Amino acid sequence: MELENKFRENTNFKSDLNIYQKEEKLKNDVLNTLRKNTYHWQPLSYTDQLGLVYLAARFDGGFAAVSRALQEIYQRVPDFNPQTLMDFGSGVGSVSWAAHGIWGNKLKEYMCIDSSSSMNTLSELVLRGGSDKGEMHISGIHFRQFLPVSPKVQFDLVVSAYSLNELPNFAEREKIIQTLWRKTGGFLVLVENGTREGYQLLMEARDIVLKGGDKEVWDHRPAYVFAPCPHQLECPKLAGRLPLPCNFMQKYQPLRFSWNPSVAWEKFSYMIFSRGPVGDNDSQWPRVIGPVLCRPRHVHCKMCCSDGKLHHDIITAKRHGKDLYRCARNSEWGDRLPAMISSSCPDKTQFDEKESSS
Repeated sequence: MELENKFRENTNFKSDLNIYQKEEKLKNDVLNTLRKNTYHWQPLSYTDQLGLVYLAARFDGGFAAVSRALQEIYQRVPDFNPQTLMDFGSGVGSVSWAAHGIWGNKLKEYMCIDSSSSMNTLSELVLRGGSDKGEMHISGIHFRQFLPVSPKVQFDLVVSAYSLNELPNFAEREKIIQTLWRKTGGFLVLVENGTREGYQLLMEARDIVLKGGDKEVWDHRPAYVFAPCPHQLECPKLAGRLPLPCNFMQKYQPLRFSWNPSVAWEKFSYMIFSRGPVGDNDSQWPRVIGPVLCRPRHVHCKMCCSDGKLHHDIITAKRHGKDLYRCARNSEWGDRLPAMISSSCPDKTQFDEKESSS
């Protein structure tokens, strides 16, 4: 009897030990998996070396995307001649170069704001042609590490390119976006990566700007979505079962490094807000939001229309006229069609949505 009790005690001990070892192993496996898959956000600290890497890797693509967004304003509002520009998260200065390439000497003042002194120094070095003693290629540029304090100071054009994703949380983004809109006298331009995350940041900014809520309101002119949306309604891309980003592609020539191809493409998303309504009837022209598929005697266009819905239109010369048909055949992803097509039918296919998100 005594031996039997000892045997049972020993067996129970081994059983408890096995259970404990299994639990510890499972716990360690779970912790290791969490460490591999959990993203611990940390602010980027741009050193001199990292700034050079960013210049080589991202200057050309960022310049192409910002130029494309600013061209939207330049082409649709030719009377808009900004004299002052504020660039939040200016980095290596791609926004200043893009704006100067469009408006030239009409821009008198550039306020470039970046928290990294190394990036500001590098941006100025680029503007001086790579020499500390060289002349500035663009005059009127000032560098700061913090946003202007006075809420009454406004700029004709305010731009934030690829900067919202570097902010730590929603509270900080809300604060910055409200400040940027407060500083906007004409247009606020936001550009981010053409991913789901980048587009979600823009939709977040859209809600903040349109819904208001800023306690320090000095300019009471309302906010309007100028581009790319042809409406002021909720984005139809977010209404589906699988929310997809509204993004665009811009072709450009990369910097002449040996490892770069001769031609590259930048996928980006953007949002432009205006102080008050801008433009006439053309503000409701549908926007092409996917690749245009040209087929014999007809063209497939996936468009976002003024009714706040996605439409898949099959445009033919017989049904829509030769002018619109030729225009559609020569249109590209991101263009607007100069017509209000009444024969549109809501798109129920997934083909173009998958293609536009790839």
